[in-house]
Amino acid sequence: MKVGNKIRRARQKLGINMKDFASRIGVSYLTLYRVETDKVSPSVALLSEIAHHLGEPIVNFFNDEKRLTLVRPNDTSTLTADKMTLELLIPKGVIDNNISVTRCRTEPGEFVSSHTHQGFELTYHLKGNVLFRYGDQEYQIGEGDLLYFDASVQHSVYALEPHEFLSIYFRK
Repeated sequence: MKVGNKIRRARQKLGINMKDFASRIGVSYLTLYRVETDKVSPSVALLSEIAHHLGEPIVNFFNDEKRLTLVRPNDTSTLTADKMTLELLIPKGVIDNNISVTRCRTEPGEFVSSHTHQGFELTYHLKGNVLFRYGDQEYQIGEGDLLYFDASVQHSVYALEPHEFLSIYFRK
């Protein structure tokens, strides 16, 4: 069974009509029609959004024999802020609806202000040094360091120099 047909069956199983579903995922009716009839292949970002709204991991839309997911650079979404570039490498739904993977590049200075959120984070630091504030403690984190933490504790990050890291977010 093709990806589009699997999307259609999952949508119909939930009792959602095509027009309403297209609106929920932020595309036109025609775009969703083309995806569901396999006239076009959805991007990883769109497929992630579809999977999220259907409550299924992306891998459910591929043949059972296929256990490999390849994300190409053009399939990722990138957000650029003042001192940071964040690239969504694996959107929620590719592995699981509660897991995403990002790559971040920063310039010196504070790039993540003090905050909390649900879930856990695992970061692997590829380049540069940062000060990581976690609760009332401060840690210097550098190249090759791996950090895993409960994100419900107040935390912030200050780059001492240009910095790059990978993060895996595990949401509850």
